[in-house]
Amino acid sequence: MKKLILAGAASVFMTGAAMAVDAPMMTPGVTYDWTGFYVGLFAGGAWGTVDVDDVDGYNGVTAGDFSYNVNGFHGGGLGGYSWQRDSLVFGVEGELGYLGLDDSAQLPAFVGVRLPGDSRSSMDTGLFASLTGRAGIAAGNLLFYIKGGVVGLDTDVSFIDTDPTGTTLASGTSASDFMVGWTGGGGLRIGLANGWIVGGEYMYNDLGDINVRATSAGATVFNFNHDVVVHTAKVVIGKRM
Repeated sequence: MKKLILAGAASVFMTGAAMAVDAPMMTPGVTYDWTGFYVGLFAGGAWGTVDVDDVDGYNGVTAGDFSYNVNGFHGGGLGGYSWQRDSLVFGVEGELGYLGLDDSAQLPAFVGVRLPGDSRSSMDTGLFASLTGRAGIAAGNLLFYIKGGVVGLDTDVSFIDTDPTGTTLASGTSASDFMVGWTGGGGLRIGLANGWIVGGEYMYNDLGDINVRATSAGATVFNFNHDVVVHTAKVVIGKRM
């Protein structure tokens, strides 16, 4: 399913890119106005860090906190409105798409024989959405901007342990949530003729934390708090309405 999503997004994005490349640059001397509605597509990459806090000292470990890196594809659609006064440009922008992060790592300290499923944290993400405000400076058909607002990401995390030698987690080993946090970053947009827009953008996304509250076979509860930070870099292709 993920391969179909990625292939479809790539196909749509490449079609839009070809159309934008065919659009001529602005005629010299013509004043560019960023005011108005616009829609577009974006595609790029995402990378980040999952910090796992072993709150209750699983398996008697007092320093079991650890981190692991995640990365994946980021793509979708966007739309917004810009308002320009002199060289200042303000606006609001919404994004909806896919952010695919899928990775795992094991708790460094452990009891018993190390198996692939022992003390392992995993994360998998999907639907992505954001709503941001934007402020920038225009220099003709170039727009340099910063933006910030609210971001959400559909996230699944788990913490499993199948090793019967040590403590075995019997239930509650996974959690799902649409994590909501804050985002900030900036980029460059270039206005072309016929209303086309191209650009690039970087965003920092602090999604907060999601907790796995697992119960062992001995009915002891262990909490594993997953703190998620994601970076995204993407190319944007759009059209003014």
